Amino acid sequence: MAAVDLSGVTAYPYIKVIATVGTTQQEVNLPSGKLKLTVGSSVALYIATAGVSDGAAMPTDKVSIPAANLLELELSHSVGDKITSFAVAAQTGTADVEIILERA
Repeated sequence: MAAVDLSGVTAYPYIKVIATVGTTQQEVNLPSGKLKLTVGSSVALYIATAGVSDGAAMPTDKVSIPAANLLELELSHSVGDKITSFAVAAQTGTADVEIILERA
């Protein structure tokens, strides 16, 4: 599995669906600048912002996103304190992960 690179996105809102994400980390690289990140799926997911390593097991520090729900995160504009990527994984089986990027 390779990281999904959204760092070049320049038009917003931007919608991306990543098909058949398994239970290991799917890394997603983010564009610079202040963003609102929305992530969800029809099945339950995990999301992590630290300990990100594409293809690895999800780290202990993660958040559950229940099935058919969305999680919104406001990400800082500052390069020094904004994450540059995150990881997402299905809690079981596979998931089609829906991502929405917006300028905040």
